[in-house]
Amino acid sequence: MVALVGVASVRAAPPASLPAIPADQLLASTLTALAHPFSISGEARTHLDLGLPELPSSLGGGAGGAAAALALVTGDQRFRVWRSPDGVRVAHLLDFREQDLVANHHEAWLWDSQTMTAVHGSFPYVPANPPALSPGDVTAVASEVLAAIAPYADFSVDGTAVVAGRPCYELILTPRSTQTLIGRIAVAIDADARLPLRVQVFARGADAPAIEGGFTSVSFDPIDPSMFTFTPPPGSTVKEESGSGSAPGGWPADAPVPTVRVFGEGFDLRVAFRLDAPPPSEVAGLLPYAGPLGSVVVVDRGDHAWLLVGFVDVATLQRDAAGLT
Repeated sequence: MVALVGVASVRAAPPASLPAIPADQLLASTLTALAHPFSISGEARTHLDLGLPELPSSLGGGAGGAAAALALVTGDQRFRVWRSPDGVRVAHLLDFREQDLVANHHEAWLWDSQTMTAVHGSFPYVPANPPALSPGDVTAVASEVLAAIAPYADFSVDGTAVVAGRPCYELILTPRSTQTLIGRIAVAIDADARLPLRVQVFARGADAPAIEGGFTSVSFDPIDPSMFTFTPPPGSTVKEESGSGSAPGGWPADAPVPTVRVFGEGFDLRVAFRLDAPPPSEVAGLLPYAGPLGSVVVVDRGDHAWLLVGFVDVATLQRDAAGLT
């Protein structure tokens, strides 16, 4: 209930009084701000409603199963976020539990307070500005969205808003695609810092976002570099994951690369993954999945199967699947 009230209060904030700005100028200044070193921290909340069916309790088994993993990202979630040139830290705040992702230029940690386990990795190829580590890493998520879809969308400024007490411009990205189920993406840009503070993704014709992530409190003050280091508490179980045997991007150098087929681009992008065997019946029974923003289908080819996903309807994926052997 607290999370719901928090998200609703962000949406209900009155518009800010700001001078008009052309969309291309707002976008350019935002990309410039994201390309330069910056510090941002605060509390963020996310909301994810993709119309997914409830997963069977038998799927995955226990807290580590698919149902548990899905519960950690769907609905309303709360995070604490720190990001600067020294690294990134995201704390996922759950009932009686906390999960932390901590990364700097030399190592990364994943900590779970419920199981008292920590996964430690040394990743020398982590860039100076790491990619988004979780949905709560709102500014990084928005940066990746803008970079990926800028060539495939029309831009406009739809007034102003107040996010986390900060006056913001509302940058609207409207897909040029006629196939995608995404209607528009709204990015709230801080009027002074020019950094994204909220991202909302709407299905075609929808008034409420299916995906939303935004700060509820924010600071641009410098962050102590010690925030991006982590020491497991006494009694923790630590698992080491060395990056020395991995290719850039984290894929183990000696692991087989999955067969992938790609259709379309931008908002029309559909991806097919070749599976060595059809998925378990518990998963297959949930497919085809038709959500507000995208679809998932699986096709059985006997000794293997193809899993197709995309921000399009089921019929489009099924036409793609017809050409896969």
